[in-house]
Amino acid sequence: KYLSRRKVLVLGGGPDGEVIAHKLLQRPDRYNVVGIFDDRWERLENEGVVHSAPVLGSVDDMIALCREDLPDMIVIAIFDAGRERLRNIVRKVIVLPVDIYLATDIFPPGFSSGALHDDGLDLCLILISKMPLSGGWFWAKWLEDKILSLIFIIAFSPLYLLIALLIKVDSRGPVFFVQNRYGFNDKIIKVLKFRTMYVEKGDPTGADRTVRNDPRVTRIGRYLRNFSLDELPQFFNVLRGEMSVVGPRAHATAMRVDNELYEKAIDCYSARHRVRPGMTGLAQVRGYRGEITSREAAQKRVDCDLYYITHWSLGLDLKIIFKSISIVLYSRENAF
Repeated sequence: KYLSRRKVLVLGGGPDGEVIAHKLLQRPDRYNVVGIFDDRWERLENEGVVHSAPVLGSVDDMIALCREDLPDMIVIAIFDAGRERLRNIVRKVIVLPVDIYLATDIFPPGFSSGALHDDGLDLCLILISKMPLSGGWFWAKWLEDKILSLIFIIAFSPLYLLIALLIKVDSRGPVFFVQNRYGFNDKIIKVLKFRTMYVEKGDPTGADRTVRNDPRVTRIGRYLRNFSLDELPQFFNVLRGEMSVVGPRAHATAMRVDNELYEKAIDCYSARHRVRPGMTGLAQVRGYRGEITSREAAQKRVDCDLYYITHWSLGLDLKIIFKSISIVLYSRENAF
């Protein structure tokens, strides 16, 4: 059953994509075909191919559009694509937080098990990536975040005031430190922290990793970082809907590993942004908290994030929260 029209992007500007777009357009009550995209769209223009929906550009143009305005589903419709071409296309779009289907013509009618069924359209669309935390699970996660953030903000309000006073006494400058980090769907969010570095030595970009006995860190800052108390203001980010209590950690946009930006060094890095970032996450409780110096460790951290997204549950969130509290109290080797 369809409760509303689904906004659709079709990836594939040849005859295969046109077949899919034409079929979807036959059900305007269910599907709104926004446009067609193809990595060879200039050739299609030169060949004068006629399409039922507007051709809006390349695969990269489609990803840019999705970063601004998410569709409900993407359909990859290139039946005769070679393995390597299809693989490259899937790797590009799989990072997007939408339902992604692969259109195929290899199944006869009635044998498309696991495909999207639509009476009368004879569609065979195989789901290859599902929007995380959709439907009722989205609201369960939303309630979890709102309730927990309110509880922690109220419970820690005296501590907030004490920390603010100590920061002001210890060094000149503002109480809070604001940093640009990646949020949901690669959007940039302003993440709050208690300031732990001297103003003149701070790094708002996050390009320079903090190391043990870092001279940029203030006296009170060492204690705040050691017990992760500098992260407490992020409960306000959670309350505003920019973050979750549990999720992939929000990374600074200039964060690097082996002197290369994370998004270039780590395979499918942006896929971790298919959900809202968290104050703590599975990677942090599995030993990937703090400084990461190698690509292998960075890849394992991202693998943990992707595992969390795929296997999310309220029970898993609670386990991560309790484990995080235990680590902060009893195991702080990588906190500096």
